Amino acid sequence: MGKIAGSRTIALLAVSWLVLLLADLAALVGIARLDFDDGLKDAFVSDSAWYADYNRFADRFTQTDGDIVVLFESADFARPRALTGLSDFVLEAGFVDGVASTISILTLRGPPGPDGAADPLVPANLPDPDTLARLLDDIAAGAPGAAALLSPDRRLAAVLVSLADGGRSLQGARTVIVELQNLAAEVARDGELGFSVTGITPLRAAVVDGLYRDIVVLTGIGIVAGFLVCLVALRSLPLALLTTMPSATAMIWTLGVFGAFGFRINIVTVALPVLILVLSFTDSLHLTFEVGRRLHAGRPPHAALADAVRRVGPACALASITTAIAFAGLTFSGSLIIRDLGFAGVIAGMASLLAVLFAHPLLFATAGRFADLAGLFAGNRGTPPALFDWQALPRLALARPLPVAAGGLVLLAAAIAVYPTIEPVHSLRENVAAGNPVIVALDRADVGLAPVNAVDIPVHLAAGTQGGLDADALARVEKAHGAVERAVADGMVLSLASLARQIGDVPAADKAVRLRALLARMDHNQRARFVSGDGEWALVRLHTADNGGRATRDLTARLEGALARADLRIGTEIARPTGFLAMSAFVSAEMITDLNYCFLIAVGASGLLTVLWFRNWRYGLIALVPNLLPIALVGAWLALTGRGLQFASGVALTVAFGIAVDDTVHVLNRLRLNAPAGAPFDPDAIRRSMEEATPILVVTTAVLSFGLIGTFLSTVPTAAYFGALSIVVLVLAVIADLVVLPACLALFHPRRLAMGEGRPA
Repeated sequence: MGKIAGSRTIALLAVSWLVLLLADLAALVGIARLDFDDGLKDAFVSDSAWYADYNRFADRFTQTDGDIVVLFESADFARPRALTGLSDFVLEAGFVDGVASTISILTLRGPPGPDGAADPLVPANLPDPDTLARLLDDIAAGAPGAAALLSPDRRLAAVLVSLADGGRSLQGARTVIVELQNLAAEVARDGELGFSVTGITPLRAAVVDGLYRDIVVLTGIGIVAGFLVCLVALRSLPLALLTTMPSATAMIWTLGVFGAFGFRINIVTVALPVLILVLSFTDSLHLTFEVGRRLHAGRPPHAALADAVRRVGPACALASITTAIAFAGLTFSGSLIIRDLGFAGVIAGMASLLAVLFAHPLLFATAGRFADLAGLFAGNRGTPPALFDWQALPRLALARPLPVAAGGLVLLAAAIAVYPTIEPVHSLRENVAAGNPVIVALDRADVGLAPVNAVDIPVHLAAGTQGGLDADALARVEKAHGAVERAVADGMVLSLASLARQIGDVPAADKAVRLRALLARMDHNQRARFVSGDGEWALVRLHTADNGGRATRDLTARLEGALARADLRIGTEIARPTGFLAMSAFVSAEMITDLNYCFLIAVGASGLLTVLWFRNWRYGLIALVPNLLPIALVGAWLALTGRGLQFASGVALTVAFGIAVDDTVHVLNRLRLNAPAGAPFDPDAIRRSMEEATPILVVTTAVLSFGLIGTFLSTVPTAAYFGALSIVVLVLAVIADLVVLPACLALFHPRRLAMGEGRPA
């Protein structure tokens, strides 16, 4: 009979390993399909009116965020050798596949004649250096758009390279960037020039390049950190390896799910795989500790494994579901990229749970076939060292539950009162490290030349056979142009009015004729910087630095006021200010505010699930206190310090809430197992539950925290910020669960409810 049972066990293990192998192979197929993207543009895809305006005009005009800026440096571009090198680059760059057009001081032209013809401001045959210096100074001071192309000291010169697809294909843009860098390197050597490549498109490419590195580094550090904590906590190399392997399986399945469902690794999701990894470590650790506990209680190995899954598995499942609920809350966000993160988190979290619940018993059962499982837990192996035994905290709370619970509630109320004052903040720069060469060059261009970013004001032209540009339409453009210049005295404004000023003192109708002829000579990309392809709209573009979302929103309000004072009606004569910079400033504020609603949804759903799972409404009510407290405290800190709520912090608070619930769930599960029937708040059961749960909670918090330390090395600053906030929340959460939770539980004992505060029973 024993041989038959043994054969059945071996067959079951063999089939289980085959299933695991097939699941891993399927996951590897999914990993092979894994895609990377910066996500900077998808973040703002929404039903917002600001996004609708941006989308309405994005294809009508050439957008600055699609330009590649090649920034050249020289001792003086009045030196013929330096200018010749710049000329060689401009000429060669125009033949690069994927380049639509180039703009530089060499392509600027003088006032158009009646037929639209205009001579270059810089002649083909360069004059002597002194004459060339005076010519370049005149161009920099007066030519339309020259401030973005040549610095006043003639040391910086920019070439704007427009991509044929407007930068939509990042892979195609990367190929163009490499070719431009090679060309620039060649002319730099011959012309004694320095160069750098910058702009929004190279910025996006730099982000993606960093993501490839991040996904390897973050997951690698997460696995190593988790293993080391397990090694210290379990005091056994075999147990640490057995506990780590289910998490490695969970990691493989998570990345496989990403690839299979088409989820991309971007600035928002890059930290998700390592987050799921460390969460799987906590489930695996809970199961390992329970196996040891059951073995020490005298249970045979196979029964101990079954007991661990039966007793702790439901709590692991509930913890994963509450985390999934937090991610599910993100699916209500107005941002496409945040919604995708929510869906990815839900699916990956469930896949991770299945991986651990399947792989952990399989690995330990298999190990039991080759070694004495009880021997692996002999002595103090599988028992956390004193380093993780923070019993003093729950003992303190249980000694005086009323003042501890009251203090926790007062602190929670104060933090919640401050939390709503958090201001949404956003900047494209927050996604790239300050020392990144693209950012350094962008800063240099913003200071030495005109800023690369811009706010657009579309002006409606008259309909008609003349392409909409007549004297009245030109006057409207000039009025809008003047209003913008008065509102932002130090900004560079570019429009048809800039070109019209070159023409001089001629009748407005003649100016319109000359401008139409000039536009007809431009290629589509250059023409679309002034008028739309259908001739219905003209563009007034203000080049301005990205000083953050709030500054851009204030600037937009100032522009709207200036346009209103100029009697230009938004909706009929002009459209409200738009462009990627303005749109992202307003949409980000709306979406970051939405994250607060996502958080509230997660709180409500998690509380309801806790009530239904434990079938005790008081458990659900009590759980909210330690779960909300760390989130509210971090939120209050963000508000009081003026750091504001970013995408990263908003997501971190929502997701960290779901993770913080995990500790509470395991404490309540211990209480469920220990409490006598009909006495869910028995004092002895509470004390025993805290004694059993405390070291494990500290260990799992250490795993989570050390596993997320890898995010500090991310090339994406927001991922590092996400990791830092998550760690702070997790540490505060375990303290709340060890102090506030037992105090609140103790107060619900019938004797305390009837008699009030007293000595613990």
